[in-house]
Amino acid sequence: MALIQNRTSLRCISCDADTVKTVLDFGAQPPSNRFFRAGEPQNQNHALALGQCVKCGLVQLVDPMPAEMVRSRYEWITYNEPEGHLDQMVEDLIATTGLGTDARVVGLSYKDDTTLARFSRKGYANTYRYSIDQDLDVAEPLAGLETIQSAMTLERAELLARQHGRADLLLVRHVLEHAHAPKDFLAALARLVKPTGCMVFEMPESTKFLAASDYSFVWEEHIAYFTAQTVSRLIHNARLDPWVLKSYVYPLEDSLVALVRPVPAAAPADVPTAQELGLGLGYGQHFDEIRKRIRSDLLRLKSEGKKVAVFGAGHLAAKFLNLFELKDLVCCVIDDNANKLGMLMPGSGVPVRPSSVLIDEKIDLCLLSLSPESEKKVVAAKKAYTDQGGRFLSIFALSPIAYLAEAR
Repeated sequence: MALIQNRTSLRCISCDADTVKTVLDFGAQPPSNRFFRAGEPQNQNHALALGQCVKCGLVQLVDPMPAEMVRSRYEWITYNEPEGHLDQMVEDLIATTGLGTDARVVGLSYKDDTTLARFSRKGYANTYRYSIDQDLDVAEPLAGLETIQSAMTLERAELLARQHGRADLLLVRHVLEHAHAPKDFLAALARLVKPTGCMVFEMPESTKFLAASDYSFVWEEHIAYFTAQTVSRLIHNARLDPWVLKSYVYPLEDSLVALVRPVPAAAPADVPTAQELGLGLGYGQHFDEIRKRIRSDLLRLKSEGKKVAVFGAGHLAAKFLNLFELKDLVCCVIDDNANKLGMLMPGSGVPVRPSSVLIDEKIDLCLLSLSPESEKKVVAAKKAYTDQGGRFLSIFALSPIAYLAEAR
């Protein structure tokens, strides 16, 4: 069971103050990508706790899992980011910066490939994307964002700037939230950009899930849980200029984009409001109530002989099962990915089975761990299941078919 710990002796990764208060401690948890098979030992766990800095407001992990432990053991595990906004984002970047088609546009990681492709289609031919093995000198074949954030040092950045030149625009999608030392990471990336250039950071905007008390979003791979205010303060703390911040709206998490100039800016005069600080504190305070509601409702269904499954064997489902301790109440996780079938979910050990079990084994309630867009597709594709009386609901409080709205 998670505990609230009102400690204030932890150092903030943004402002360096010893003012991080632990608001929620989930105890020892496995990496969410550590699928296993029956008979294989599970012996990798690390504390998962969430804190909030009362000086700058940043919600962040306390004592994050080491990058080596986070790293996937399977090449078939991939993570998809929302991309419905990218066309508009590229238009906005060109309009704001006034970049000509001769500009040097560089991407930090594979997460930037689809954005670079959009620039290329608009006539920007001077593009480049750093290679994790050749440019960052990372030999581990399964290394991902958890390694990129630590491999990009000041020395490495200076070397890359000499080899490839400096960028007019550097794209950094969905890496900043993975950084254990984000100010150092920002300082290194600034060396890759011309004095007149810009960096583009994209990350999840966490306000919605914090306010809705959606706990499956806490993930060992995300060290920081940014809002527009807290990322702006971080950028100032790194002695850079958060020139433009813009959010692109999605149902569960907005995509927050920061256009940053590599020059010092005046320190912000603002401090976290009571509402900002209440996000983290309230998130911690509501967990036990929601956990009890979910367990009570699923226990009721089990006592009535009903079967419950979760759809989507990803890290969100893993957290839902583990944080709410549901391994005894969920019969399986449904996923048609051939690599996952027959495996057991990290931590809980709940088996991964194909979607045919919805009808074959008469699943009464299927809890979706999918985006609202994917929810619609699955519900439409599995009409035969709902026609026979099966129900689809979502584990997310902000979904139009939220399970928590019914688990009273």
